[in-house]
Amino acid sequence: MAAAGSGSGREALRGALVTSAWTLVSRIAGYARDAILAGVFGMSPILGALNLAWMVPNLFRRLFGEGAVAAAIQPALARAEHAGGSAPAHEIFARFHGLLLQLLGALVLLGGAGLLAAWVLLPAGEEWMETRRTLLFSLVLLPYVLPICLAALHSSPQNLRGHFFLPALGPVTLNLFWIAALLWPLPESAGDQDRAWVVMIAILVGGAAQWLMQLPGLRASGYPSAPRFGRLPPEVRRAVRDFAPALLGLAAVQLAAVVDQIVVRWLVDPSANSFSYYANRLLHLPLALVGLSAATGVMPLLARKAAERDLAGLGAVMRRGTQTLFLLIFAAAAGMYAIAEPVVRALFERGQFTPEDTQMLAATLRAYLWSLPPAALGALLARAYLACGQYRFQAIAAVMVVPVNLAGDLLLVPHWGVPGAGWATAAALLAQCLMLIGGLPQLGLPARLFRPRDFLTLTIPGLAAWAGAWGALRPFGGQAAGVAGLCAAIAAGVAAAAVTAALLRPNDFRELARALARRKPPAA
Repeated sequence: MAAAGSGSGREALRGALVTSAWTLVSRIAGYARDAILAGVFGMSPILGALNLAWMVPNLFRRLFGEGAVAAAIQPALARAEHAGGSAPAHEIFARFHGLLLQLLGALVLLGGAGLLAAWVLLPAGEEWMETRRTLLFSLVLLPYVLPICLAALHSSPQNLRGHFFLPALGPVTLNLFWIAALLWPLPESAGDQDRAWVVMIAILVGGAAQWLMQLPGLRASGYPSAPRFGRLPPEVRRAVRDFAPALLGLAAVQLAAVVDQIVVRWLVDPSANSFSYYANRLLHLPLALVGLSAATGVMPLLARKAAERDLAGLGAVMRRGTQTLFLLIFAAAAGMYAIAEPVVRALFERGQFTPEDTQMLAATLRAYLWSLPPAALGALLARAYLACGQYRFQAIAAVMVVPVNLAGDLLLVPHWGVPGAGWATAAALLAQCLMLIGGLPQLGLPARLFRPRDFLTLTIPGLAAWAGAWGALRPFGGQAAGVAGLCAAIAAGVAAAAVTAALLRPNDFRELARALARRKPPAA
């Protein structure tokens, strides 16, 4: 990406690296949170209810916080700045802010009323207890969508100005609130449900903190922090019209996760959705570090190239970006496949989380890892469509994930249990990715992003990562290896992938090395 666009390309790469670095900090805190959460609750129905209740606000967090707001508003801001300077861009942002605030308020009120009505109308018998608990927890957590979506909106102008620090810091803040709630001392008489209430209150407070910490960065970017209401100018109406398909177009991974949790809880048992939840959490470490960080960093550049109608530059960014992204994400998936069980054991196997739970979660994680490359590439491809103003096609491709994933779940979960949901998700996301690649000529971009030789040189480092990690585990007892074996396997996998990439793709390796060393890459 850096070689494709001189100064703006370097800004995209720097943004991806800043986002990735803070995402790593957030994921480390998130895994500490998950380890404590599993140890406190075990794979219990209460944890299943809490995870399912967190599903809707977390869906909004991922959609809005990981790109939908930026994908809808950044192209509009870039077009306005390119045509008329900062004043019209500020007006668009303030009007969009006001409208989003109204829509989110209505969503919270109407959604809360529906959840409350369902909770009141359900019978109070034992067979409905878990459903009632899930509805109540969902009602409490629903207001979180308001601050997290506003935080995502306030991050977009900062990213467009090349400021990535505060937006990337927000998720770390939420995880710290979670951990504090899990460690907060409670009376000895308190039970798991009391602890769940403390966690939910911390989530709401953490969401407010995420939003408030974006305000200084927003002001430093020169954009107004106050919303404006009233009649919408044409460019704002266009951004609003584009928002819904932009939201759908980036929702493929999130929609698949929602479908999986509901189906496995229904077809297996009330605690089974926690295995799907935790497998997705582990999956999102490489996806966020590599896939979503790259997409976040490159989106402002894509928006500018599209606003300038520079299709040659846009095509160069996409070609180099997708190849580098596939190289990294495939290596990450292959390496994690080799160390799945030791990772789960090191993170979760304590307290009420049993060795049998470890084996099931590791098998589920391996199944979901097949979805990692198409998920990462799909996120980048979707942003190319959004930058070019082509919203409908990528929205259709994302919506298609739901029936394909549901059909796969219904076919595989009854026979293979929770891991079947991972394979169904992989098939659905691969179908979406192929559809997006096939539609690139609509944008004036070539659909051939990889030559056969490129595909081989991009996958061999991943196979080397798997072999290196697998081989390093052998002296430590294989999949039963402890923390020392896990560290050795990670180091061996990274080294094997790096050496192989340096031999097979020396130009890509040098660019990545320069970026990590914060050296200036050469202009194209």
